[in-house]
Amino acid sequence: MNVTYSNNLSVENYCLLRKSVGFYDIPKEQVKLALEKSDYIIAAAIGDIPVGMARLMTDGTQVFIMDVVVHPDFQKKGIGKGLMEHIIEFIKTMEYTRMLVNLITDESKTGFYEKLGFNRAEGMRLWLEKDEAKNGKQ
Repeated sequence: MNVTYSNNLSVENYCLLRKSVGFYDIPKEQVKLALEKSDYIIAAAIGDIPVGMARLMTDGTQVFIMDVVVHPDFQKKGIGKGLMEHIIEFIKTMEYTRMLVNLITDESKTGFYEKLGFNRAEGMRLWLEKDEAKNGKQ
């Protein structure tokens, strides 16, 4: 299995990979903006088949790793580790004295990240969703 990594990720492949792991749909306009605003994107492919992705954003003091996804048919083959290694190597090229690296994951994936040096930490999150009724447009 020859996995190639690149910094190119299309809106379509982003949406396909998210769907493959059961993540909620995001409108393509929002995906396009998210990809444009990402500070770093890494995508994994086998031939022409997209099999994984990850991206990050930073403000210079903290890094937020997002959308670490490996298609279920290709999990447990080292692709996730490869994506994270690319992310960590990119972070190491940044100028900083101390950098906090953040990510959110579900409980079933914490062991994977712990093997990469991450520690469990308490976190808070708030999901905001707009819809026609909430905006007074009925």
